[in-house]
Amino acid sequence: MLEELTSLVSQYGLWIVFFGMMTEGTIMIMVSGVLCYLGMLSLEETIPVAIFGAIIGDQFWYCIGRCYGQHILNRFPLLKQRIKELEHSVKKRGIWLAFSGRFIYSGAILFPVTLGTYGYLHKKFTLFNTLGIIVWSVSGISLGYILGTGAEHVFGKIEKIEHFIGLVLIIIFLVWITKPYFNSREK
Repeated sequence: MLEELTSLVSQYGLWIVFFGMMTEGTIMIMVSGVLCYLGMLSLEETIPVAIFGAIIGDQFWYCIGRCYGQHILNRFPLLKQRIKELEHSVKKRGIWLAFSGRFIYSGAILFPVTLGTYGYLHKKFTLFNTLGIIVWSVSGISLGYILGTGAEHVFGKIEKIEHFIGLVLIIIFLVWITKPYFNSREK
């Protein structure tokens, strides 16, 4: 069964990483690092693909905010309230929001949409967002790689699909358990 997964990942893995990075990507980035550790993906290819996918995704969300932000906010009052809370931050800390969007849970979509909606300068957004994505991608894939190393110490050589699924579930659990911490820090 692991051979089938290996074959699937070797054929479509980089595409999965690319499209996974266009959204939140927290779990995807760490699983990508594990897959690099296991030799299913190449570290040298995965990092640039992850960076490029995240940049494309964030540019898409920024443009959505820029072109349709006010219309969307008028249709979804709860979203409008949440983004309205960030309006002051956009004016005071736009650079920080552009850089840190990927590091804050739910920020990868929310921050680009917000910055676009409130007309934050596109060149500044692109520069600082790209720098943040590079740091985030390298850090996240490295963390996944380290988790793969630790999992091999716990499970032994990962040769069964059950071990791989267990590792992915551990990653999901770690992200889920740290979510309240990051949400409380965001407020």
